[in-house]
Order: sequence, then C-alpha cells, then structure tokens
Amino acid sequence: MKISEVELFDIDSISAAERLSGLQLDRNAFVLCTAGSITIAFDDKEFTLHPGDIYIYPAFSKKAVRSSSPNFQGFGGAADFELVLKALEAVSHTQHLARIRTQPHVSLTAEQFGRITRMVDLVRQRRNEASVFAERIALALIQILLFELMDAYVANTPSDAAVQSRADTVFVRFLSVLSQNFRKQREVSFYASEMNLTPRYFATIIREKSGMSPGGWIARFVIAEAKTLLANPDNSVKEVSNRLNFPNQSFFGRYFRQNTGLTPGQYRKSLML
Repeated sequence: MKISEVELFDIDSISAAERLSGLQLDRNAFVLCTAGSITIAFDDKEFTLHPGDIYIYPAFSKKAVRSSSPNFQGFGGAADFELVLKALEAVSHTQHLARIRTQPHVSLTAEQFGRITRMVDLVRQRRNEASVFAERIALALIQILLFELMDAYVANTPSDAAVQSRADTVFVRFLSVLSQNFRKQREVSFYASEMNLTPRYFATIIREKSGMSPGGWIARFVIAEAKTLLANPDNSVKEVSNRLNFPNQSFFGRYFRQNTGLTPGQYRKSLML
C-alpha cells in the first residue's frame, strides 16, 4: 500500500461536481456531508445527503452530482478498487461490494461521524509532517480509516436490504460467488452456469449493471490477490502462481502483465520505490 493509493479532499458547492466527476473509474470513493445538502445520481435513482450522511461511489460506475445547496460542505476520499476489496475480504464482507451498488447511501451515528472525521484529521496531519515515521504512520491511519468507513457502512446497512431488479440480483450473486471462487475459477462460463444463464446473456447483464465485463471483474479479484501475495517477500512467484491455481509460473506471469502492464518481478520492484 502506498500513500498515492488513497486521496482525501474537501469539497463544497462550487467544487463538488468537478471534483467528484474527475475521479478515476477504477476507484471506490466516498462523500461525507458536513453541512447543507448534495444530491447524487446513480443509475435511475437519486440520493440526497444531509449532514452526517455518507455516500459510497462504487468502482466502475458513472458518477454524477445533480445539485447541491449553496452552503454545502463536506469531504471525500478515493481508494483503489483493489485496496477496498482486500479490506473487505479481510473481514469476510466482500459481498458488500455488491450491496454498495444497490444501497450506496447511509446515515452515520454521531459516534461514527466523530470517529471518521477524527481519523481524516489525523491522516491529514501526518501527511503534512516531515518526521522519519510520518509516512508509515499515515499509511497505518489510512488503513484504519478504510476499516472505519466500511464498518460504519456495514453497521448501517440491513443485511436483507432489497435489490430492485433481476439484473441487480444476478450482479449481487455474481460478486458473492466470485469472491469465493476466483482463486480456482477464472472462466466466465463457470459463473454463468452458477447463475443458470447463458454466458452471452450473463455477460450482457454484468456489463449493463457495472460497465465492465465478467472477465474484467474476475481479473480484478485475481490481480488484487496476486498483488497482496507478491507484496510478501516470503512468497516466491511460483508459490503465488500455485496458490492462484495457474497451470504454471509462465502462464501466471503473462496473465499478470496483461492486466497490470508489469511482470510480477517488476511489480515487486515498484513496491520498493
């Protein structure tokens, strides 16, 4: 994990639309309203945030600010999809990646709001310091902030929150099945079969709901896990390949390079820069 993988920023009624629409497509993001109100559109729904409300932008989704009050104030953040995926996977809540797409807006308790705002202040403070351990401390605080955000989201999202269409149901189930099987199954046909759909129709639904193909989602999960394993110097590239059930190290290397632009060895070297 690097400082550059997470960004935090203040927003107001003037900067909101430009700042949020400029986020990279492959990043999860959040907006926390601290004053006024802001209305955000997703699919055919609109969500209005008031002070203490949080909205989580799903990765690979269109981001649109419909309106904001003149006194709107808040702050936001964005993190690489893979970073959020690993944070959720660590506590067995990967299914909430799908839940976010159907219920991205929650209201925080006063206690949750206080914890998150304090964490943001601490991260900013440490990022601006020049001490020997400031960057490492900032990284640790960022990880805590991510867990605080997801903990607050999970705590305020009913486990039986309803999805609103068959396509939503298919997408939610796909991500759930994918999170359990991606280490062994990388064929789209496997997941289509699990959904009892033809591969073509399955791919159409997933692309329509997320803007990305099933193969793209599979690769995201696999690469996120590969990067985590490669970050541990005790794991050889061959061991990583085996744990992800690739036929051999060479095949894994090609797959990793195709999806990241780097070989596994080059990725490891980049972590030391």
